[in-house]
Amino acid sequence: MHVSSATRPLILFIFFIFLILSSCTPATETTQAPTQAQVAPTKFAFAVTSTPHSTTQPTLKNPIKSPTNLPSETPSPTPSVGPSSTPTLTPTPAPPLPLRDDLPPLTLKDFQRPASDNGLGIHFLSRGYYDEAELDKEIARMQSLHLKWALVIYADENQLDRAAKKFKAAGITAVWRKALRPYQRYQSWGRDVKVLLDNGVPPYMQLYNEPELPAEWDDRTMDRSEFTANLMQAAKDVYNAQGYPGIQFIDDDWLRDFITQVYARQGEPLFHRMFFVAHAYGLNHPPDYAEDMNGVLGFVTFAQIFQRRLGFIPPFVVGEGGWKIESKEDNRFPPVDDTLHRDYALAVFDWFRTGKMSNGNPLPDYLFAFCPWMLAGGDEAGAWYDSFTGERTLTIRAVQQMPMFVRKFSWDK
Repeated sequence: MHVSSATRPLILFIFFIFLILSSCTPATETTQAPTQAQVAPTKFAFAVTSTPHSTTQPTLKNPIKSPTNLPSETPSPTPSVGPSSTPTLTPTPAPPLPLRDDLPPLTLKDFQRPASDNGLGIHFLSRGYYDEAELDKEIARMQSLHLKWALVIYADENQLDRAAKKFKAAGITAVWRKALRPYQRYQSWGRDVKVLLDNGVPPYMQLYNEPELPAEWDDRTMDRSEFTANLMQAAKDVYNAQGYPGIQFIDDDWLRDFITQVYARQGEPLFHRMFFVAHAYGLNHPPDYAEDMNGVLGFVTFAQIFQRRLGFIPPFVVGEGGWKIESKEDNRFPPVDDTLHRDYALAVFDWFRTGKMSNGNPLPDYLFAFCPWMLAGGDEAGAWYDSFTGERTLTIRAVQQMPMFVRKFSWDK
């Protein structure tokens, strides 16, 4: 087609405008699914969600692997800060933890244990004040059950000294817990450890209790930084007094944060003289339940963390746990009645006699004792004696009738 010279500029101008408009047309947006690293992890609760008459299975939280004697995680002697650990508390620069340098590291075999140790124990009372008559009465009950371990709360130095003498005379090794809130700083840890050492008592000292729970903070706002400072000071004081610092958490992330904080303060010697106080409540789950942390085998999750982060597992004492009468949190299992309470408690105590846990795995050397909640208390649903729900007579009689035995560790065989 012939185009005149008069119309050629107009055609070129229209073509130029077309090119500009084409370059401004928006491209189709590509939506990409977030990667695993971009998705914020969901923080689970510890409870089992269910309704009493629901026909659907409850939502189970915190799934864990079937417990084993030694978790299969690859040891990592340095703090993990990658996506696998996802610490919720970033350590701030801090001066080194001032630990004395003349205390040798301890292996599991080095920690003191009771004579004729059978690993059986119980949480003593829920309060820190008790007179001599009450001490004598409750310790006699423990002796009738042939128990060798206890978790004992104390209120002050006088209570600690009085109780330490009586527990020693009874041949019972106690984990001692000063009655404190996470926001309270205590300046007399060294003195309390000396009380125990002067009485010839193994210095197992639990430092604080369940700091993750708002109830432990009374009406205050939870302050992780305040608690961390209090815990580090307590661990340092107990360590330097030649005591065994006992760390207690019910949230696995809080344990990871604690380990990270100790590494940040160059306090690795602490790991070699400390122990861990686990809380292993069964709800209404049987003793072999291992779907999540809501069972008496739930302590293994914490052992796996130590193995992965430290390369070894310190001693464990279950300071609270077991079953409470009428528990019915998971509707797939029957409520806990007196018969189940007896059968379940005997099954756990039998771990230490047979050397085998309820899931068939070997009893790990690091688990020193299991102290279910609790010995006695009129207002305690879980108490074996004097409870408003009645006494656990079937359980008491069955434990009293257990054959006498001494727990065997791998180094005893």
